Amino acid sequence: MIVIRLSKKKKKNKIYYINVIFKKNPTNGKIIKRIGFYDSNINFKVKCFINLKLLHYYIENGAKISKKLFFIFKYVY
Repeated sequence: MIVIRLSKKKKKNKIYYINVIFKKNPTNGKIIKRIGFYDSNINFKVKCFINLKLLHYYIENGAKISKKLFFIFKYVY
């Protein structure tokens, strides 16, 4: 099963990558595709960048979105 979820860029940063990854792999493991990023430090509108075409492509082909990422999308978009 394929999942779309977050992984940290660095340890102390609050910048996260939005990755397409197999469910059994760890969050920092081998990824299929990086489709965007989320920066929680920014206070204005552009907190999240995501390639929507790739997001729709993977969701149509059966990928699931993690809970945290779902709430981020709900908040940002």
